[in-house]
Amino acid sequence: MARCGEDSAAPVVILGSPGVCNKGFQRRGPYERRRLKAMVSEQLSQDLLRLLGEEIHTDVTFCIGCTLFKAHKAVLLARVPDFYYHTVGKTSNSLTNNEPVVVEHLEASEFRTFLQIVYSSNRNIKSYEDEILMKKILERGLSPKKPDLNPGKCKKLSDRSLLKNDISEDISDKEKSLISTDNYDLEPASELGEDLLKLYVNQCCPDIDIYVDGKSFKAHRAILSARSSYFAAMLSGCWAESSQECITLQGISQVEMNVMMYFIYGGTLDFPDKANVGQILNMADMYGLEGLKEVAVYILRRDYCNFFQKPIPRRLTSILECLIIAHSFGVGSLFADCMKWIVKHFARCWSERSFANVPYEIQKSCLNMLIQSLVSMT
Repeated sequence: MARCGEDSAAPVVILGSPGVCNKGFQRRGPYERRRLKAMVSEQLSQDLLRLLGEEIHTDVTFCIGCTLFKAHKAVLLARVPDFYYHTVGKTSNSLTNNEPVVVEHLEASEFRTFLQIVYSSNRNIKSYEDEILMKKILERGLSPKKPDLNPGKCKKLSDRSLLKNDISEDISDKEKSLISTDNYDLEPASELGEDLLKLYVNQCCPDIDIYVDGKSFKAHRAILSARSSYFAAMLSGCWAESSQECITLQGISQVEMNVMMYFIYGGTLDFPDKANVGQILNMADMYGLEGLKEVAVYILRRDYCNFFQKPIPRRLTSILECLIIAHSFGVGSLFADCMKWIVKHFARCWSERSFANVPYEIQKSCLNMLIQSLVSMT
């Protein structure tokens, strides 16, 4: 369970243990996770679709008749590697960055739809890719062999499953030591997220290194810019870092960076045990990751507030900590829910020693809310 605060005294409670995973939790938990997953998945799709439309950090251009389409090598390799091989792969060594790749046997409107699906579909699109290849590209008599674009990093991405410790065999021992395995069993929000996360985990064709406390995180400018307003500004050309191949981030730990990268690529819905939820809330706000803030709030509600079910031993302290965190980071919805729960169970909460550690202004707000609730009942 991720930590609530840096010096949190909240107990680690196994959610499946008796008294914690009650019927209310069992009903509320799956519903909240489905809601979160749908929201994060849709956000990821919209971010990638906007990246395609704005043509930011493109590195491959297709020519369909008289129409040009700009795209991103990383996204194509993650989602349609066979298509990339049959169109760009065979000619990539002889093309410059500005020279378009001619694609025959496809209409411009059909290719536009194809790219939109590649960038935004939340489902597995392998069958759609095969259909495009069989009906159009392979009409030229090209060999249907699988892509082998970069044996060291990008081999058969589409065939790999995202399991714990699933690191490419071709990555060196030194590189493996730079990859945290804490996050490898976290659930991506969608098939799109899983494909992009494979790209990141296998370090396929990165174009920027981000250093945090001496550790290198290999990434892709286009995906970073699409997902984070902070990185979009940093890499847009207005900052000195926009032209650098390596950048360094300050004020963030390696664990927090891992969480951020896994969310940027995969829209993951959980944090590793070492993660500090309060610090991640702060980081998400700094880097413009609203979806990551929603995941952090969900984890606080689930792991520390038990989705505001009936009071159980040692859970009161956790809810008080969440109240303070929500107030500190301006998470209004979580703060309001914590306040309502505390007022409802004020006899239990206010007798707790930990309530004395709550800042005075928050204690006063609790008291005022309690008075209002009592007045409304009379």
